[in-house]
Amino acid sequence: MRLAIFLCTVLILFVVPLHAQHYRIAFWNVENLYDTINDPAINDEEFLPRAKNAWTSERYMTKLNNLSDIILDMNEGKGPSILGMAEVENRKVLEDLTTKTKLKKQKYGIVHHNSRDKRGIDVALIYKKKDFRVLTSYMVPVAGWADTAYPTRDILLVKGVLGKTDTLFVMVNHWPSRRGGEQESGPRRLLAAQTLQRICDSLKAIDAGSRIIALGDFNDEPRDASLKAVVSLQNKMDSIKQAGDGTHYYKKEKSVLDQILVSQTLNGGTTLKCGTAYIFKQDRLFAEVYKGDGPSPKRTWAGSRYIGGYSDHLPVYIDIYRIAVKGKK
Repeated sequence: MRLAIFLCTVLILFVVPLHAQHYRIAFWNVENLYDTINDPAINDEEFLPRAKNAWTSERYMTKLNNLSDIILDMNEGKGPSILGMAEVENRKVLEDLTTKTKLKKQKYGIVHHNSRDKRGIDVALIYKKKDFRVLTSYMVPVAGWADTAYPTRDILLVKGVLGKTDTLFVMVNHWPSRRGGEQESGPRRLLAAQTLQRICDSLKAIDAGSRIIALGDFNDEPRDASLKAVVSLQNKMDSIKQAGDGTHYYKKEKSVLDQILVSQTLNGGTTLKCGTAYIFKQDRLFAEVYKGDGPSPKRTWAGSRYIGGYSDHLPVYIDIYRIAVKGKK
């Protein structure tokens, strides 16, 4: 009897999967992270020291320190392994964020390419070098884009190795805004969705087991036509929308504009598997920005009124677990 119990115990030790290690993957639209230097190639005049908004070095550093505090808190004071970002002006602001604030100790690397956006609003990715090794990165233009007056942000595609063994593709998105209403802007976001789907198709054609995660500010919600067109990925934020929560507030309406989508190879993977997606919330991220609207994300600006907060969007995150087997390395 004792021998049988011993053998069963040994068998369990070798076959029961355990979440041996996890990596936090996050996204945050950080709302107009500009430096204070005029760049004649883009329309950044609004964010200069002598501009109407008086975007001074002091206010810039306040913004950087505010962001770094929240980024660290996203993962119990250590920061996420990978953070996709939207609304950053250039590589310099990312260098300042990762080297001139408390983030410095985390040794973040940077992936950034200039976009075609006239305001210089780019997407980017920062990552802990000990957790993720970047192999390649590309900007993929949104196919079929015809509105040259307002060129949209390209999709940032990053291929890397997570935890030294597992290849992971991360795509950072910032789809066209709702400028002009749904009838005018909806088709633009659908073009972005179709581009994202084509990228997924291409990756899966090369390797059907590709592990893909797409995150960003999609300016649409999980069940809108654009997101439903991305059939290769599962939207992990759908249940959050159904629960009535949101990442962006307009008056008293909450919208889930910031989302995380994953491939089935991550959603039900055997070596890597993702958990539930969450909105990251802290009390200090909220304030009554507009009287009578109640608490909403404490942003940097409310129109021309300087608030000195964080962003008009809330961060979102998900954990990816490496599935281990006891007794095996």
